[in-house]
Amino acid sequence: MTIINTNINNNTLHTEGGSHITPTPHVKCLGVYLSADGSFSHHITETVRKAREMAGWVMRTFASREPEVMLTLWKALVQPLLDYCSQLWSPHKKADIQRLEAVQRSFTKHIRELHDFNYWDRLKTLGIYSQQRRRERYRAIYIWKVLEKQVPDPTSSALQAHLNERTGRKCSRRTLPSKAPGRCKTLLAASLAHEGPKIFNSLHKNVRNITGCSVNTFKYGLDKILRTVPDEPPVPGYTAKCRTSNAIPDQVALLDRDARTGSSGGPP
Repeated sequence: MTIINTNINNNTLHTEGGSHITPTPHVKCLGVYLSADGSFSHHITETVRKAREMAGWVMRTFASREPEVMLTLWKALVQPLLDYCSQLWSPHKKADIQRLEAVQRSFTKHIRELHDFNYWDRLKTLGIYSQQRRRERYRAIYIWKVLEKQVPDPTSSALQAHLNERTGRKCSRRTLPSKAPGRCKTLLAASLAHEGPKIFNSLHKNVRNITGCSVNTFKYGLDKILRTVPDEPPVPGYTAKCRTSNAIPDQVALLDRDARTGSSGGPP
């Protein structure tokens, strides 16, 4: 197959066998939009829109605001829209993280007896993860499944497990190409192939060393550890209290630092 780039009326057309393929700002494959700049910005916009619409429908259709009812409806109707293929498109931009988080933040604010709680406290009271933490958790689970040969390796076998008696099992990852443009490096650094191993390697050794078992067994060990890691997603208005980053690797690093220095935590 031969692809030729041409410029006609300032539009780049790709010729294959004499036919023209008109450029488009984004394409959809298996339910996920990929934008022309290599990002998933349009997909995130569509995901937020669909989730907001469904959350609004739930609020209009069901009168109860009891926690059990609201959480059941959220998990059954809204959360799946935010979860779908999130291992692939999980955003790195703070604005996108906040847009996705705002859907859950708004919904939980309507739950009975939680109106006056801030978002972080609502998460703790309800026993649920932030949307950012859910996506990173899914990435950690997927990397574990790759290492366990339960799913295909999306990096053409670049993800390999390395076992060290002292540090435990860790996952290798490709280094970023030094000569690539900065924008490309940013996209690669946020990808599943690069960010996934980073999240996995930041987990406690006892979790990384779980092997030869069902995914539910790994999830149990992972959730047990994640419950000890602060989950404080970036939210407008919480800047003074918020740590620099809520990403699992960064929160774990701060916990380790606090343990070494005897600090009580908080922003660095």
